[in-house]
Amino acid sequence: MVSFKPISLDDKDLFTDIFAKSKPKASEMSFAYLFMWECEYNLLYAIVEDHLCMISRPRNFKPFAFCPIPVDGVRNDEKFKRALTVIEEYFKNNGMDLLFGRVEESRLEELKQVYGSRMEAEYLEDISDYVYETSNLINLPGKKLRKKKNHINQFMRLYGSYEYVPVDKSNVEECRRIFDEWCEKNHECKAKISCERAACNRLLDNWDVLPLKGALIKVNGKFEAFTIGELLNPDMAVIHIEKGNSDIHGVYPLINRDFCANEWSGVKYINREEDMGIEGIRKSKLSYNPDFMVKKFLVKVSH
Repeated sequence: MVSFKPISLDDKDLFTDIFAKSKPKASEMSFAYLFMWECEYNLLYAIVEDHLCMISRPRNFKPFAFCPIPVDGVRNDEKFKRALTVIEEYFKNNGMDLLFGRVEESRLEELKQVYGSRMEAEYLEDISDYVYETSNLINLPGKKLRKKKNHINQFMRLYGSYEYVPVDKSNVEECRRIFDEWCEKNHECKAKISCERAACNRLLDNWDVLPLKGALIKVNGKFEAFTIGELLNPDMAVIHIEKGNSDIHGVYPLINRDFCANEWSGVKYINREEDMGIEGIRKSKLSYNPDFMVKKFLVKVSH
């Protein structure tokens, strides 16, 4: 019997090594992401047949498994199939329907080869990731991104100057303050355990041990926005958090541009994660003219 266990900081190197070899494009495939959202995912994992197998029992959705990931980054159909068998047994023994969640489009064929007509795949638009060319987020070229450049120009006319400051242990409390003020202003997550602020605090609490980069923007002597991201694969960074004072006109496009320019100019793409089906977030992410989406699916497997 395979024993699945919760993730902890002690698993960071294991997960990081596996993800580095698989070169993922989906925003979930980083240890920092899984760790920050631990309260939401209620994640268990085991290494089965040289595959990382993860099972989530979330608060607000049915239990699901992630598609198994080969620990050496090399596809092995027989080991993959045996790993799926262990996952199936776990779901069966716990009286749960077999679901695979957040499955990248590129991996659907692997599951189809095993399950065939028993498998039904549903596109999950709300949790598919928006991906942009880094150079476009830095230079904001063309008509489609002119409004972003205009917002930054208006910021400069209003405030004259600003300071870009990398996040480190000395200023993480400023990030917390900005997030707290954002929540208060937007009436968000005051008493929730599972919320974006709680997830962000897990990153800030463990800043020195997680492979993260961050930036703050200081305006008129006060920090007004911050962002956090990390390298997802050699060609792509992912932005996990971006929060600021919306009363400071243009601070969001400014921090997005400067974070990409200062920290991620050497990678081709930036993954800005999903829109969660929230219309305002979707409109904002579309306004940056994504180059492509990392499409994700829910896979249901019948008996």
